[in-house]
Amino acid sequence: MLFRSKALNDSHEVVREAAAGNKNASREHISKALNDTDHVVRSRAAGNKNASHEHISKALNDVHSSVRAAAASNPNASHEQISKGLNDRDPGVRSRSIGNKNASHEHISKALSDSDRHVRARAVSNPNASREHIKKGLSDTHPGVREAAQQASERG
Repeated sequence: MLFRSKALNDSHEVVREAAAGNKNASREHISKALNDTDHVVRSRAAGNKNASHEHISKALNDVHSSVRAAAASNPNASHEQISKGLNDRDPGVRSRSIGNKNASHEHISKALSDSDRHVRARAVSNPNASREHIKKGLSDTHPGVREAAQQASERG
């Protein structure tokens, strides 16, 4: 614990990044890292599996899209937090949101109507995608989405 506290105060961001992403980081460490000036440190904290609902909510409001994307893909993200990520202006955040294993049927349906083909491809690739989702993906206007849907249909 003392080492992580010290590492989060290091003048080199790579040391702070390692501390923020540490699997044993405490909630206090994650809170501190989410206030770092470096967006990569904040991203590592936002994606940390020890991040709380409050940490994820804070990170979803960050100015940098990589922090919001890390928060949206965090395995602790709630239904509401994934929804917030799906409404983000940045397609990378929306893509990471729909890649979350906690994404619901509703989320996947919404993502299949996204203007960005990467978001739609990620939606059909989500393990929670239904046969109906995959069928819709097979009819998409973009070949990359259709390819992702075809691969998803082969998974069973």
